[in-house]
Amino acid sequence: MARHDDIGHDVPTEQDAVEALADLIGAEMAEGLWGLAVQALGMQRPVSSPTDLRRVAEHVMEVGELSRVAGRSLKVRIITYEALARTLQT
Repeated sequence: MARHDDIGHDVPTEQDAVEALADLIGAEMAEGLWGLAVQALGMQRPVSSPTDLRRVAEHVMEVGELSRVAGRSLKVRIITYEALARTLQT
């Protein structure tokens, strides 16, 4: 995980998201599901911006129960990261 020194929290990454999804549905399914979600949104991998990661997470949440858990977890992590980053900008 990449570290953002100013915030003190890890920067969310695509790799983290796919690994979290893999913990629930297996590595091959996670890789395939993530890839399809990215493609459906017209993006390219690797997805790097927090905003784009959140969009993919929201898309993954629509697929099923287990993917909803992983997607929601990533979305919360990104929202928290963005909120902390905004506090440093003010």
